[in-house]
Amino acid sequence: MAFMAVLESDLRALSTEARRRYPGVKDGAEHAILKLRTLSNPSEIGHNEDILRIFLMACEVKTVKISVIGLSCLQKLISHDAVAPSALKEILSTLKDHADMADESIQLKTLQTILIILQSRLLPENEDDMAQALGICLRLLENVRSSDSVRNTAAATFRQAVALIFDHVVGAESLPAGKFSSGSQISRTSSVTGDVNRSINFSESLEQDFLSGGSSLMRENLSKAGKLGLRLLEDLTALAAGGSATWLWVSSLPRTFALDILEFILSNYAVMFRALVSYEQVLRHQICSLLMTSLRTNAEHEGEVGEPYFRRLVLRSVAHIIRLYSSSLTTECEVFLSMLVKVTYLDLPLWHRILVLELLRGFCVEARTLRILFQNFDMNPKNTNIVENMVKALAHVVSSVQVQDTSEESLAAVAGMFSSKAKGVEWSLDNDASNAAVIVASEAHAITLAVEGLLGVVFTVATLTDEAVDVGELESPRCDSDIQANFLGKTAVLCISMVDSLWLTTLDALSFILSRSQGEAIILEILKGYQAFTQACGVLRAVEPLNSFLASLCKFTIYIPNEAEKRSGMHSPGSKRSEPLVDQKDSIVLTPKNVQALRTLFNIAHRLHNVLGPSWVLVLETLAALDLAIHSPHATTQEVSSSVPKLTRDFSGQYSDFHILSSLNSQLFESSALMHISAVKSLLSALSQLSHQSMHGTLSSFGQPSSQKIGSIRFSVERMISILVNNLHRVEPLWDLVVGHFLELAENSDQHLRNLALDALDQSICAVLGSDQFQVAHSRGNDMETTPTELQALECVVISPLRVLYFSTQSIDVRIGSLKILLHVLERHGDKLQYSWLDILEMLRSVSNASEKDLVTLGFQSLRVIMNDGLSTIPVDCLQVCIDVTGAYSAQKTELNISLTAVGLLWTTIDFIAKGPLHENSEEKETEQTDGKKGEEGSLNISSKFNGQSPLNVVDRDKLLFSVFSLLQKLGSDERPEVRNSAVRTLFQILGSHGQKLSKSMWEDCLWNYVFPILDRSSHMAATSSKDEWQGKELGTRGGKAVHMLIHHRYLS
Repeated sequence: MAFMAVLESDLRALSTEARRRYPGVKDGAEHAILKLRTLSNPSEIGHNEDILRIFLMACEVKTVKISVIGLSCLQKLISHDAVAPSALKEILSTLKDHADMADESIQLKTLQTILIILQSRLLPENEDDMAQALGICLRLLENVRSSDSVRNTAAATFRQAVALIFDHVVGAESLPAGKFSSGSQISRTSSVTGDVNRSINFSESLEQDFLSGGSSLMRENLSKAGKLGLRLLEDLTALAAGGSATWLWVSSLPRTFALDILEFILSNYAVMFRALVSYEQVLRHQICSLLMTSLRTNAEHEGEVGEPYFRRLVLRSVAHIIRLYSSSLTTECEVFLSMLVKVTYLDLPLWHRILVLELLRGFCVEARTLRILFQNFDMNPKNTNIVENMVKALAHVVSSVQVQDTSEESLAAVAGMFSSKAKGVEWSLDNDASNAAVIVASEAHAITLAVEGLLGVVFTVATLTDEAVDVGELESPRCDSDIQANFLGKTAVLCISMVDSLWLTTLDALSFILSRSQGEAIILEILKGYQAFTQACGVLRAVEPLNSFLASLCKFTIYIPNEAEKRSGMHSPGSKRSEPLVDQKDSIVLTPKNVQALRTLFNIAHRLHNVLGPSWVLVLETLAALDLAIHSPHATTQEVSSSVPKLTRDFSGQYSDFHILSSLNSQLFESSALMHISAVKSLLSALSQLSHQSMHGTLSSFGQPSSQKIGSIRFSVERMISILVNNLHRVEPLWDLVVGHFLELAENSDQHLRNLALDALDQSICAVLGSDQFQVAHSRGNDMETTPTELQALECVVISPLRVLYFSTQSIDVRIGSLKILLHVLERHGDKLQYSWLDILEMLRSVSNASEKDLVTLGFQSLRVIMNDGLSTIPVDCLQVCIDVTGAYSAQKTELNISLTAVGLLWTTIDFIAKGPLHENSEEKETEQTDGKKGEEGSLNISSKFNGQSPLNVVDRDKLLFSVFSLLQKLGSDERPEVRNSAVRTLFQILGSHGQKLSKSMWEDCLWNYVFPILDRSSHMAATSSKDEWQGKELGTRGGKAVHMLIHHRYLS
C-alpha cells in the first residue's frame, strides 16, 4: 500500500536525521520500521502505539528538521485514521509546545495539523480539548512575534475551525444540512430590476431550504456538540464586545476579528438560531446588545471601533439579523432599522452614511426582505412604519442634492455611475483626481444608492403584484373578461398597503431626479421604475397613485409652449435650462428624455388598456400633443450622443423618432380590437372628454391657442374613427358614444369643427356599412348568426344620425352636410340597405319642402340615385313611398329643372314596375286575362324575391301604376306650363309603351279617372286662358318694350 511505503520512507528519513544527536529517536524509528512491516492497513497502526509514539518522540526534541518530519507524519497518520482517539490529548499537548517555537515553518505545520485534526474523526468532543485546539490558533494569531503569514494562516484556520464546529452542531442537532446565507454576497447586476429578480430567486430557494429542513418548533435541550458550539458563540460575542473569554484559551482578541467571525456565523448558520432556544437567547440578549452599542452615533468612537472596516462589519451583521431573524427578533430589528434610518439624517462622515445607504439599498432590492419588513412593521399597528421611514430617508438623500454647492457636478457623476453600471463596468475616478472630485464622487455614490433603493422599492411592489396575479389573487390587466377582482388575497392586500404608504414619497423623489438628470442610462432606469409602479397601480386599481404617476410621466413626454411662453422663451420641464428653443415662433423640441418617456407611456397604455378607465384622459392629452408635434413643420428631435445638441427632422428616415412614435400612436388605438368592450367605452369617453375640454378651453395646460385646441379635437375625432374601424365586429355598443359626440360637434359655432364632425360622421357610417360583417349579413340573410332583427337594428341605428342631424339643426350648412353624407352612403352602399329605406325616403320628402335651393338639389340627387340605381334593391313595400317622394320633388316650386327631371323619374319607375320581377297570383286575376292574353301576362311571372321581401304581385303592380297616373294627373294642372307639358307627355308615353300590359278594367279606370279628366282640365284652361301677350311671363325687353311669353293650352294635348 502506498501509504505504508510513504510512512516507511519518512521513518528512514527520521532515523537518518537523528542518527548522530538523538540515538534514542534513531532506534525508535528503526524499531517502528520493523513494526510497520508486520502491519497491513492503517487501522492496525491505530491500535499499535509504537509508531505514533516515535513521531511524538521526534517532536519532543524540538529541532526544526526533526519536528517538521514528526508533524508531517502525524498529519499523515491522522488523515488516514491511523490514530486512536485516546491519543488526542497527547497530540494537542505536543502541538501546543510547538506553537511556542519561534520557527515559522513549525508554526505553519502546527496550524495545518490542528485543521487536519478538526477535519478528521479525531474532532474533539470534549470542551477542554476543543478549547485547547482553538487556543493554539488564537495564541499564534495574537502573538506579536508571529509573522504575517502565520497570523493570516492562524486566522484562516480558526475561521475554518469555527465552520467545522458549527457544521458538527447542525449535524448533531439534526438540523437541515447546508449553509444558509442571507445573500449579502450576491453581486450587483447592470440594473436594479436585475437585482430584484435575482434576490427573489435566491430568497425563494432559501425559503425552500428552511421549509424542507423540518423543525419549526424551537428546542431547549442541546447535545454535547451543541453545548460546545454555544460556549464558542458566547466567548466570541464577549471578545467582539471588548471583554474576555471564559472558555477559549485566549486573554484578548482583536474586536474586528471576533466580529468578523460572528458575522460569518450569523449569515451561514441561521438554522441554529431559529431552532435552538439557547442560541436564540444569545443572539437576542448578547449579540444584539453588542451591535446596538456599536451602532451608537451620538459620540465619536475611538480606536478600531471607529474604523470603517469595523463599522462595515457591524452593519453587515445587523443586515443579517434583519434579513434572517426579523420575524423572531421584531423589537430588536425595529431598533436597528430606526437607528439606520436616523444615520441618513445625521452629519456623520460621508463614508459612514454610504455604508448605511448600501444596507438600506440592499433591503429595498430584496423583495422577500422588504415584504417581511412591511408585514412585520408597517402593517402592524403596534410597530413603527419602518419601510415607510426607510423610503423617506432615501428620498431625503436624493432631495439633499438641491442644497449642495456641487449639485450639478454630483448629478453628472450620478449619471456616469448609472452609465458605467449599464455597461457592466465599475465607475472610478482618475488617479490624479482632486479632493474636491473625491467629495463629489462620494456624494454621487450616496445619491446613486438612494435612487437605486427607491427603484428597488418600486420594482419590488411591481414584482409582488405580478406574483398576486400569478396566484390568482388579482386579475391580469390583459384579461379578456370585465375585471372583477376582490383584492382579498394576502399578497394583494400587502401590495395595496405598500402602494398607499409609499407612492407619494417615491414619486416626489423619482420625479425630482428625473427632471434634473440627463444621462441616458439613469433616465431609462427611472422610466422603467415609472412603468413598473404605474402598471402595478393599474392592476391594483389604485386610482390616485396611478393618475399621479401618469401625470408626472406626461410632464416629461412633450411640451407645446403657449403664446406667452413662446414670447418669453420658457423651456419644457424635461429639458436642461441651458437648452434653447430652436425657433421661438412655433418650435417643438423632443429631447431623448421626451422620446423615452413617450415610449414608456405607450408601454403603460398597452399594458393597462383594460383598466385605465377615466385615467385615459391623462394619456390622451399627451398623445394629442404628440400628434400635433408629428404634424408640425417646426417639430424636431434632439440627438443623444452629441456634445452640441443637434436638432433633426428626418422625414425620410424609416426609423426616425417621429416615425416610430407615430406608429406607436396609431398602434395603440388599433389594438382596441383586443380590449374588453367596457375598456373601449372608457377610451371613447376619455376621447370625448378631451374634445370637450378643448372646446371649452379647460385643458390642464396654461391655455392653448385655437389651433392647438382644434388639433386636440381633431385628434379625438380621428382616434374615435380609428377605434370604430378596428371594432366593426362589435360596433353596436360603441356606435352611440362615437356618433353622439360627432353630432354634438356638428352643432358647434365653429365652422371648422362642424365640417370636421360631418366628415367624421361620413367616414363612420360608410365604414360600418362597408364592413365585412354588414356585407355578409346582407348577402346571407337569415342563414348567418346575425338575426334579421339584429341586422335591422344595426342598420337603422347607423342611418338614424343623418335624420337626427337634419331635423335637429337650423344651420343650413349642417343640413347640407347631412344630405351630402346621405348621397355618399347611397352611392357607395345603397345596395346593402334593407331596413332603413322608409327613414331615408321620409327625410328626402321633407327636403323637398325646403325653401333653400341647395337643400332641394342635394335631396333630389339622392333620390335620383335611388330611382336610377336602387329600385331593384328597395323592398316592395317601399316602392309606393318612392313614388310619393318623386311626386313631391315634381311638385316643388324651388327649382323647375328638378320638377321636370322628377317627372322623368316617374317614367323610370313605371318602366321598372312593368318590367321588374312580378309574381302572378291566379286567384286574383280577372277573368278577362284568360282570353288569349295569358301568354302575354306570363312574361311577367317571375318568382324572384327582393331582399327577403314578399314578391310583387299583379295587384301591387296595379296599385303602383295607378299611383303614378294620379301624380301625373295632378302635375297636369300645375301652374308651371313646363311641368304641365312634361306630365301630360309622360302619361301618354307610358300608355303608349305599356298599354298592352293593362287589363280591360285597368284601361277603363285609366281612361275615365285619369286621361279624360286631364283632357277636360286642359280644355278648360285653354278656353279661359288670356289672349293678351302682356299677361304672360315677362322674358325681358326689346326696344324699350317688355317681352312676354304666352303658351296656349291647346298645344299641351
